[in-house]
Amino acid sequence: MCHLKGGKVKIRTRENQDGTTTIILDCFMGYYIDFDGKKKPNRKRRFLDFKLIQNPKTPLEKQHNKDIEKKARIIANNWENSIMNEEYGLEDIEKTKSLVLVYLRKEIDRIQDSVSKRAYKSMLGHFNKHFPKDITFRQLNRREKAKNFYHYLTKEAIKKDGNNLSTKSANKYFKRLRKILKESKLEGFIDELRFDVKLLPEKQTEVVYLTLEEFRKLENTEEKNISLKSAFLFACLTALRFGDLNKLTWGEIKEENGKIRYDRIMDKKPNGKERRITNYFDPYAKKYIGGRQGDGDRVFPHLPKDASQKFNDKLHRWILRAGINKHITFHCAKHSFAMYHIVHKEVNPYKLASLLNHTDIRTSMHYYDLCSPELKEKLVG
Repeated sequence: MCHLKGGKVKIRTRENQDGTTTIILDCFMGYYIDFDGKKKPNRKRRFLDFKLIQNPKTPLEKQHNKDIEKKARIIANNWENSIMNEEYGLEDIEKTKSLVLVYLRKEIDRIQDSVSKRAYKSMLGHFNKHFPKDITFRQLNRREKAKNFYHYLTKEAIKKDGNNLSTKSANKYFKRLRKILKESKLEGFIDELRFDVKLLPEKQTEVVYLTLEEFRKLENTEEKNISLKSAFLFACLTALRFGDLNKLTWGEIKEENGKIRYDRIMDKKPNGKERRITNYFDPYAKKYIGGRQGDGDRVFPHLPKDASQKFNDKLHRWILRAGINKHITFHCAKHSFAMYHIVHKEVNPYKLASLLNHTDIRTSMHYYDLCSPELKEKLVG
């Protein structure tokens, strides 16, 4: 780690009441004289937007902290280097002149998860509509460019049905672009990331889920499309997404000592890094996957590639025949899984995040707002 004017970027931490630990980068830049003639230390601080878990217990929590600490060290080193480059004019001029579009295409092509790849390609489509194809990193990396692109997403961008994007969709597209730009910063294409803007608040999406009683009703309601019925009920018991079920093979389902688990690789990162998911699930779910086939065979071979509107319409008609008056989509299976484990298993937020494969516990916290105040107090505190 290089020194800066007698100091260096230090990684400090601060414990929070919610069980997380904030990471702070602290850089001593020497001294300055204030208006009163007093000598004062000149420090720069950065609060990183990801946190450690206090007293990690599970392998997932320990790996989370290990990954976060490694990421913090990389950012600290890059910050020091960027300050040195700025001070002594060492910025890599050639890389900053590289075309952003070429880099975006390369990074998106490396994404293995088909659902994630489609989402990033949608973002790329909006990028192409707004920015010139020959825009460079040096030209793009400005706050004004970020503000203009976000204005385009929230006010001008049009969906296939002719309507404007929702605030939630606009925010997702902007975050996806910025996520790839963060990766480019680590590779030296950007010195100091300035492509940022304050996002508009999103309307809280209603979480619709099945209760245990409604799940039982659905089980006992006939549905001619066996693949639809089996896949949805299996998803309620495992929290797997539609795209995950579509690609799930028998080789990814492990049985040992009377327990069943799925073990697969999910890729959500634009840099192609793999994230392995391993979770045990209720043996009761086995009834919905039938007899074991070859390791390379799909568990749900007749499931369509996408949960189209037509597919969700069939799902909705089945729900109505069961006497359930709720707007249920396939994604509601994951909500049902989460609420079952909160209400009937009384799992805490860390355990729930592990079961749902959420890397950030905050993603799981909103489920606790749906249970009784007494249960929320007991599980969350």
